[in-house]
Amino acid sequence: MPMSDITIVPQMSQDGRVRVYRGSRLRVSPNNFSGPTEFDGMEVDCYLLTTDRFRLLCDTSIRPEDMAVIFEDISVDPAKKPLLVMNSHADWDHSWGNSYFTGERTAPIIAHEHCRTRLQSEREQTLLADFQRSYPNHFHAVVLTPPTITFPDRLSLAGGDLTIELFSAPGHCRDHIAAWIAELRLLLAFDAVETPLPLIKNVAGVQDMFSTLEHFASLQPQRVLCSHGGTTSPRIINANLTYFREIERRCRAVLQQRLPTEKDLEQAAALIDYSLDEVAADASRMIEIPEPLDRPFYSGAHNNNIRYIMQWLMS
Repeated sequence: MPMSDITIVPQMSQDGRVRVYRGSRLRVSPNNFSGPTEFDGMEVDCYLLTTDRFRLLCDTSIRPEDMAVIFEDISVDPAKKPLLVMNSHADWDHSWGNSYFTGERTAPIIAHEHCRTRLQSEREQTLLADFQRSYPNHFHAVVLTPPTITFPDRLSLAGGDLTIELFSAPGHCRDHIAAWIAELRLLLAFDAVETPLPLIKNVAGVQDMFSTLEHFASLQPQRVLCSHGGTTSPRIINANLTYFREIERRCRAVLQQRLPTEKDLEQAAALIDYSLDEVAADASRMIEIPEPLDRPFYSGAHNNNIRYIMQWLMS
């Protein structure tokens, strides 16, 4: 693997103040991220927002080496505007480049207060150690670095020409945030939306995900950027919300007949007769679905989404 595979994706932005960077690399297993799968096309985007007063780097990808490439690109700034950094959440592919912004390159790192808790936890340290054992050439330089500025609900960054509203957007995980730039009608949704489907990680995230997607829709954005999926269409919000509502509808139909067992929930997609192919077909009526579809990953994610929604309805 090269030192970094970060590239600029100009077609993702219609405004020069918004720059999109994309990293493409090996997809690791969704089951505790313990090993490779057959698909090697994982992509994750991060963004640079440039205002009159500062620049904001949104997410730090998976390694400090990735940030070195981006920093080299953005360091060519005659105005020498201050650089701020933010994490949309603490997941490994969004925050493991944080350590680049320490020492001589120290920059404030902004995130939800629970993101700091996660990055200081033993669980995340164990996850990193597992990665470093499995992929020593990829993750040897990663040092978990928590944010330095945190907030619980909302934080407004006044940039002069642009105001960036950071707000709590849980569902994918408790510490997830999103960014709204009203002047551009632009929503940075990160992992809260995704093609062909976003991920819920536990039962507690179900109601939060519905609420977050409904909030996104109420903003009426003209463009939406997400971390995985390569789309800019605001229709992705309705596509994802429709997906979760369809799962809820089918789960309720099953519950009218019987209570599923744990064994039933191991094959949750079959239980409610909602295959990944049908999900992709439904979504493709509203948004473009990238090919090839990462079937091992999204099949597992889809099954988990159904399991958590079923358990939420049963609780």
